[in-house]
Amino acid sequence: MIKTEYKQKPPRYLTEAQVLAKLAKDKEYELAVHELSTPYYSKKHSVGVTEVETEAHTEAAKTLWNDYYEWAKSYGLYEEVTAEKQLEEAETDLQSASTRVNELRTELGIKVVTVR
Repeated sequence: MIKTEYKQKPPRYLTEAQVLAKLAKDKEYELAVHELSTPYYSKKHSVGVTEVETEAHTEAAKTLWNDYYEWAKSYGLYEEVTAEKQLEEAETDLQSASTRVNELRTELGIKVVTVR
């Protein structure tokens, strides 16, 4: 089954409240990442870190991102791209590619192809 995807909305489609909330949340996220990563990389470059420490850092970073991403989706900063919409976009891309391929094939004197 095709999963629903989420695509970030361009800033011009966000309300002023969404933009302000996003800027605040971005700052909060960046600070959290900095607070998580600074001691880890400092230790990594000075005395080294264990595999367990690396895994813990990676998981904590993933959690920070996932929390941010879920907040952003719930706040309307991403738009849902259903399987039907994904198919529509893929078919449009295929048609454009097919047109370009046939232009090149015609220019080179090669038989054009048909995509059904």
